[in-house]
Amino acid sequence: MFDSNIFVKSHMLSLRHYANNSRVLTITKKASEIDSLRDFDSFRSLVVQLKEHELNEGGTFGTNRLASESLFYGHLKALVEYAGLDYSDRYRLIFPNIEHGIGWLQRVPNNVNQPFVHCAIAQGGYRKKTICSLRRGMPLYTVGPYIHYAAQYYSDSAIEEIKARLGRTLLVFPAHTYELSDVTYGKERFVDTVMQKWACSFDSVLVSAYWHDADDEVFSLFDKAGARVVSSGLREDPLFISRLKTLITLSDAVAGNALGTHIGYCDYLNKPFYMIDGDAAVIADTGNAFKSEEERQLDEVLRIASDIYKAGGDGARRLEFYRRYWGGSDAIKTPEEIRCMIGISEDVLRLSHGAVAEFVQVTGALLEEASREESHEGIMRYRLLSQAMERD
Repeated sequence: MFDSNIFVKSHMLSLRHYANNSRVLTITKKASEIDSLRDFDSFRSLVVQLKEHELNEGGTFGTNRLASESLFYGHLKALVEYAGLDYSDRYRLIFPNIEHGIGWLQRVPNNVNQPFVHCAIAQGGYRKKTICSLRRGMPLYTVGPYIHYAAQYYSDSAIEEIKARLGRTLLVFPAHTYELSDVTYGKERFVDTVMQKWACSFDSVLVSAYWHDADDEVFSLFDKAGARVVSSGLREDPLFISRLKTLITLSDAVAGNALGTHIGYCDYLNKPFYMIDGDAAVIADTGNAFKSEEERQLDEVLRIASDIYKAGGDGARRLEFYRRYWGGSDAIKTPEEIRCMIGISEDVLRLSHGAVAEFVQVTGALLEEASREESHEGIMRYRLLSQAMERD
């Protein structure tokens, strides 16, 4: 019974995990109040305490709610506010479910591989066919790079002032882990490569620490070598993507040693990204080991990225890579289009009364109704919904 209705399921999950969710939200709010671009030491101290108290028995750190992935990295807040709406938790269910990053593989992502997801959003359509083959009748919107929708963390004048102090700046993204994974690479060699071969052309070096790795030795090594360590915040921090946008904006060039969503964000913000040769990390997922075919897929993507994101790499291939995974500028939606997508999603939930079994039928009826509309809004609804339900 509880699994047949999205509203009932959401309510039951919230009740069952109330204590955990309240604790996570309190910690996340406290972390969000730290300016982790200026005060990394305070942020690192919070993460150390978090890992000691919240992750000492394994597991992951986050809320347990329906559509919780939409809350990752501040994507939901950024999209809702871009649409000119006041952000609140009600949009967690109403807004199309947001894929949190680039998955690279052709597997169906966890956020849409469940019946409660009545529509979803991704940056690019690289695995739309795979998703739609499993979730027939479920709209999948592509919206381009999420970072387009985020506001800057600092004001324009503050960014100009910081940039004047930093001078020509190199931003570095070391390979990162999360709670169920590990990463292996030559950290001392990586730091030496960055600081001795790359940093000499820059006035400042910023190194971005993913929250789970804030206490990793690689950042101590960078700090000792003269770099400045920063972080965009915890995973469910609603200001994460704003901090990330400001970091990339402050840079003149960006380098890293692994695949990551930041690569396409650099392309969008017109900042050259370079994959550092020979230092690409190998990430071992200790929770869900990759199957051999998926290992092959990931190795192939990394090989392509390492080739096109080297100095002198093929610009045309880079643009093709960017469009495939991040959707490119053509996929970006206007505020009016985002509001329209929210309206469609809200109509599906309203007309189905949240009944999971009714989602596909109601969505099809809305598409049919929109096809007969001649108003500006009706034409937009039909265009967006029909594109989201295309199988190619």
